[in-house]
Amino acid sequence: MKKNKFVRTLISVTLLVICMADMKASVQPVIAATQGYVKVKTKKKVRLYWTSGKHSNYYALPNHRYSYSAKSRIGKKHLSAYKIGNNAHWILAKNVNTVKKAQAATYTKAKMVLPHGYNKTELLKAYEGKPSSNFVTACMQGMKANTFSRNNLAESKEDNETQVDLANITPDQLTTLSDFSLRLINEARDNLGLKPWVNSVGTQKLAQAIATEYEQNGKTIKDGHYVPGIVQACQANGLNLDDNYVEDMAGFYNQRQTLSMTELKKSIYFGIKQMMFGYVGSGESERNKRSYYQEWEHAGDLFNTQGTLHDGDYNYFGFSVSRTDDICSLHFISVPTYVVKDQKYNLSFKP
Repeated sequence: MKKNKFVRTLISVTLLVICMADMKASVQPVIAATQGYVKVKTKKKVRLYWTSGKHSNYYALPNHRYSYSAKSRIGKKHLSAYKIGNNAHWILAKNVNTVKKAQAATYTKAKMVLPHGYNKTELLKAYEGKPSSNFVTACMQGMKANTFSRNNLAESKEDNETQVDLANITPDQLTTLSDFSLRLINEARDNLGLKPWVNSVGTQKLAQAIATEYEQNGKTIKDGHYVPGIVQACQANGLNLDDNYVEDMAGFYNQRQTLSMTELKKSIYFGIKQMMFGYVGSGESERNKRSYYQEWEHAGDLFNTQGTLHDGDYNYFGFSVSRTDDICSLHFISVPTYVVKDQKYNLSFKP
């Protein structure tokens, strides 16, 4: 089925929430893992700073412990500082003391589980724009029960320590992120008794070509699906497609070019969770708002449940990231098996 239907998108920009209309796109803030804690040295409040090194209008209070996700040098003066709180502000190292953690860091494996009441029959109704009240309730439960995107735990120490340059993601890092995405999708598909999607060298190449099209043409998730670029990438990779039949999309606003593997995994997790449960809110804090559950086009794609002859089929999968204007777009690319098998659509594509 064509992947081009309307969806409401909310983009979280630090402390400000901007509402935007978009197609099959969802944007959320990055949630960083806690690296440690700091406390203000003096008995007075101290100024907080932006990444640029300029002070903000916010302060840190004395006698309060703040978690930090990174320590770095900011601004033209290269001031040593800790990133604290909601992952938007920095506090100068000279103004704080580090606080010993109460316990050693623990880790957890991200999982994706569908709640009771989430089934193919109910999903198809939602995909067709007629979700039942019970199904919406199940989706709300799914957003609540799958917690990896909002907890402070990483999957591993290595993920916390691995820094990913968004402009130069290495092949190994991209493989890690693709495997992570596919694992979550297949865990949920297994809950519905569906065949797993298959990791594919050809689809991964296609995913990277699509990300390149977005970057070269200055497009992001804010613009919706960049159909001309998707079509160009598909045709260059041997697929005779004239519209977007391959891309689902999520994303997040982020001023930094470098993120930890943990931060990226949490953003991907949130994006997949949004797509599966029809949630269009900008962050975890709004997940209890029932009116924010309204779009299941993504879910129909991820679960091959769209009311066609190809329902119950499986796809070949690839994943990529593009970054333009401080917006990271996450490209979940999948090529249906019926497209691969059909000579009308497949001219030379090899999954």
